Amino acid sequence: MAELETIPRAELDTLQRDTLHLASSPTADVLTEGYRSMVEIRAAYRRALHARDEAAAHLVAHEAWSLGDIAHVLCGHRHHTERAAVILAWTQPPDRLPGAQRRLHDAQRTALRLRGLLTLLTGIVEERLAEPPQQSEPDADPVQRLFDAEQQMQRVRTFRDTTEATRDVIGATLVTHHGWRLRQVAAIAEAETTDISAAYAVARLSSPSDADTGALREVSILARHLGAEADRLTAIREAAAAECQAAGLPGLLP
Repeated sequence: MAELETIPRAELDTLQRDTLHLASSPTADVLTEGYRSMVEIRAAYRRALHARDEAAAHLVAHEAWSLGDIAHVLCGHRHHTERAAVILAWTQPPDRLPGAQRRLHDAQRTALRLRGLLTLLTGIVEERLAEPPQQSEPDADPVQRLFDAEQQMQRVRTFRDTTEATRDVIGATLVTHHGWRLRQVAAIAEAETTDISAAYAVARLSSPSDADTGALREVSILARHLGAEADRLTAIREAAAAECQAAGLPGLLP
């Protein structure tokens, strides 16, 4: 039986299996497979949060649940009503939602499972990026090294840009929905204030559920690792391009 109607158990199991495969396979392409898994898990996580929030809003609007009741499920403490109130104010409650209480608890369990997978996958990617890179043979063809660096850079840039965009939206959501100060959020995110403020428009259309300081720190650290990898590949590319130029291959210059 599916934990959520919109997220079948088979899908959740596949996401977990792919993540564990990446952890156990040293030859797996962490940039390609890690990026794909990250996108898929985050999308499923947002679906779970949406289902959870709709159930919570319905229970408050139609079944006399209190903010404390909802906060207990969402945060583990009845007195954390401020965050629950922000989420409920943003969420349109369905008029009819059979089994709303069961849906709420199932969705919360699913969201926690997916959040755990995001944390696990982030750690795997960071660990792989921190490993010493394989060294090219001293007489390796500079054209091949240039080509390889270009291919790797494309993957790193895609992963980094997506991660930074996610970081900025999470930060902007904390400001626009949860009342955090911009400079405080930018410091946690290791980002410029302009990066965060540029995401305000998107954040205002985004659920306040998908934002907390733990997630922001996690994504910002991943962005830092990906940025360092991009810098490393840029240096390799420039060195290979210089060798190509010295060998009379100007068409391969950056």
